Amino acid sequence: MKIKPSVILIILICGIVAYNIANRIWLEEWRANRATENSGTPERGGGGGGGRGGGGAVPVDYMIVQHETLEDMIVITGTLIANEQADLRSEASGKITKINFTEGSRVRAGDLLVQINDRELQAQYDRARHRQRLAEERHRRQEILLAREAISLEDYEIALTELNSLKAETELIRAQIERTKIRAPFDGVVGLRAVSVGEFISSQITVARLVSNNPIKLDFSVPERFFDVVKINSTVQFRVRGDETVHTARVFAIEPKIDLATRTILMRAIAPNPNGRLFPGSSANVQLMMTPSTNAIMVPAQALLSEAEGHKAFVYKSGRAQMRDVEIGTRTARQTQIVNGLAVGDTLIVSGIMQLRPNGNVRLNERID
Repeated sequence: MKIKPSVILIILICGIVAYNIANRIWLEEWRANRATENSGTPERGGGGGGGRGGGGAVPVDYMIVQHETLEDMIVITGTLIANEQADLRSEASGKITKINFTEGSRVRAGDLLVQINDRELQAQYDRARHRQRLAEERHRRQEILLAREAISLEDYEIALTELNSLKAETELIRAQIERTKIRAPFDGVVGLRAVSVGEFISSQITVARLVSNNPIKLDFSVPERFFDVVKINSTVQFRVRGDETVHTARVFAIEPKIDLATRTILMRAIAPNPNGRLFPGSSANVQLMMTPSTNAIMVPAQALLSEAEGHKAFVYKSGRAQMRDVEIGTRTARQTQIVNGLAVGDTLIVSGIMQLRPNGNVRLNERID
């Protein structure tokens, strides 16, 4: 009978798997025998492995879990933004006749920066002002005649209506003239200009950018679980990259909604910048000081096992290593806070955890304080 190739393949795979399992079992037994032969020192602490002797016990360092004071901070990346910023554009279209600023110079609110040709509007304004003055004189005479009852009230109201109409026309032309002037909306520094005298511009063309950076603002996002750490009027410290100077900012606004994508809350702080050393757009490392905790449980980072389902730790109990599920909190440079899973007085194993098995024999070696 001819055997199908697929059947032969399955038989080969099963043979390879069985060989690997047998080889692994043999290797584990060989390691256990070597550990038994090399072990002859009794456990410290009087445990003695529960009467089983020190055979096969793994030597480990340990610590006694105690409450500690946790003074920690978290570092968040933020971005500096200008206190005020505006792209300067003209409200009217026309040819530039004058530029009154120097690139990179400081200007005051209301300063005339750019003038667009307004000769035609000025002529219209002069004509409207002349007509308005004649209407004002006519209205004055009509008012005198009305007081003497020399004219009717209707004639007087006609003169008054004509005067008010000419006043409105004059104001309209003056407003159109003002649209040909680009003025600084606030105090600040003008950036690089993108136009020249004689160029025709429209409202879509940016003449320059005006920036006010004293004070300067700082935007940063705080993870949802740290929301209670920062409130309105809280102070935060920050550094910009390339400068070790520590700056202080005050939180003045908080976004009233959590970002669903990042689970963070956007906050905005403000900081003085009198010398202009801080530039909008710079990246900043924001330091948030956590509320000190006097009853925190802190353990060395190497004492924890990280697995897909969470974190675990080994506790010494009667000569054996008991595995516990733990929940971690804040992390520092060398320690990790344990929120749940350990209690004060537990004997935590802090070394050799990669060699341990649940309920495996251990021998206490050196206490870590």
